[in-house]
Amino acid sequence: MKLELKELRKCYGNKEALKELTYSLEDGIYALLGPNGAGKSTLMNLITDNIKRTSGIIRVDGQEILDMGKSYRKLIGYMPQQQGNYDQFTGKTFLYYIAELKGIKKREAKKQIESLLKVVNLEAEANRKIAGYSGGMKQRILLAQALLGDPRILILDEPTAGLDPKERIRLRNFIGNLGKEKIVIVATHIVSDIETIADHVLLIKGGSLIHSGAPEKLIEIVKEQGKEPIGGRYSLEDVYMYFLEDDYE
Repeated sequence: MKLELKELRKCYGNKEALKELTYSLEDGIYALLGPNGAGKSTLMNLITDNIKRTSGIIRVDGQEILDMGKSYRKLIGYMPQQQGNYDQFTGKTFLYYIAELKGIKKREAKKQIESLLKVVNLEAEANRKIAGYSGGMKQRILLAQALLGDPRILILDEPTAGLDPKERIRLRNFIGNLGKEKIVIVATHIVSDIETIADHVLLIKGGSLIHSGAPEKLIEIVKEQGKEPIGGRYSLEDVYMYFLEDDYE
């Protein structure tokens, strides 16, 4: 599958939140890095068609997504960063509710939900209300709902926020395996969580895509500049600081 973004632009009044971004994605994991207000959330909301673009094109295998309707929405799985909208649901009821919204038949929904609860380690908590979940548990139930329907394009907004180190590693490894047969876009501030699993890194600043490439290639660019590594070895943290922070020395 190929997802094409061409001259994608979004304005809020006089503010240009995204500036004619062009990029093509195929199966793999794409890390979306940038400071707050860089345009990451705007880009994700445009890809999910949650907001209307000002101009530009989004195509899947050559077809404009606005012409695809429901067939495009079936391809998308989205894990938002926000929590708390469904606190009165139990974890399992929430997943059944989302499955119904996605048009998944009950028998198939049951099978998927049982499997996903194991994946996100929430089997024992499935019948508790989400209001009683920890922050990390809420993150995991949000990931499970994004995976319902086996979407081909998965968009994860801060997926490891609130998780303890053990759960972060477990979830990171699981996400790493998803990229073999899906387009997975991960927006995160925890750069170390995606360094070992990202196939491609997109660096966004001020609404513009300022650089992209494989992690090792971006790290090599920083090395060539003679910068001292932040933690004793060069990593994506150095890439982030070099390209995205104005006061990096």
